[in-house]
Amino acid sequence: MIGIESNDPPLYSEILPNLWQGGTDDDETIYRGQKRLPTMNDPKPFDVVVTLDSYTLPVGWLVKEFRFGFADGPADDEIYEEVERISDWAFIEWHAGNRVLIRCQAGLNRSGLVTGLVLLKSGRKFDEVIKLIRSQRGEFALSNNHFCEYLQNWKPRKL
Repeated sequence: MIGIESNDPPLYSEILPNLWQGGTDDDETIYRGQKRLPTMNDPKPFDVVVTLDSYTLPVGWLVKEFRFGFADGPADDEIYEEVERISDWAFIEWHAGNRVLIRCQAGLNRSGLVTGLVLLKSGRKFDEVIKLIRSQRGEFALSNNHFCEYLQNWKPRKL
């Protein structure tokens, strides 16, 4: 579980103002079940959530969510094409001033890939992106070499 050991990253980390990266609490998965259903009056720390783990329960009321579960491993062109669309949406929402959370299971690789793309699309360089994410999420963030290679070779495209 994230945030249990002293060297574990917190469940969510703010990478830049209003752009958060994180994982999923054990009680927020279909395996463990929620303790209660969300209500309209629950606090809403995020306006937008990108969920990249298919076992994670949906977010509550009045929060926009984009869901696309994929494996933390090598990915094919179809996966990367969808990840590009997801990062386009997250980038647009973040630049509109919304509080955006990009989450996967552990909050390290899949969320790091999409967060990294959002940061690249904002004009940052690859080395800065890696440093920024690891400074907030820890040294194991973006440890998936396939995802790092994709980010390093990324070229801008039109939104």
